[in-house]
Amino acid sequence: MLRFHSILAVALLAAGSLAVSSENAQAGNPCCCPPAPIQTTLCVNPPCSCCSTTVCVCVPGCCTEAPTVCWRSGLLGRQIGTYCWPCCGHEVKVVVTRRGDVKVRG
Repeated sequence: MLRFHSILAVALLAAGSLAVSSENAQAGNPCCCPPAPIQTTLCVNPPCSCCSTTVCVCVPGCCTEAPTVCWRSGLLGRQIGTYCWPCCGHEVKVVVTRRGDVKVRG
């Protein structure tokens, strides 16, 4: 009989912990389950260029706002764009070479 009570107690504890974790997940508790990464498309339009191109990047799920972009000149005629999501602080650098090749640095 003692063994039955201990098994019942373990089952009740497990059910209680599952209920608490599902409540945290439903409430959007970030320490419990962070949002999954999302894939988004950036329209790359460097200054001093008449061409624009699109690139797909993967960003954290908390990056929900539109990014800001800041362009600067790099070595060998490259243009470097830093895309920053102010809501989460995530940054992605996009390098456009002199020949128009696009490289993404996360």
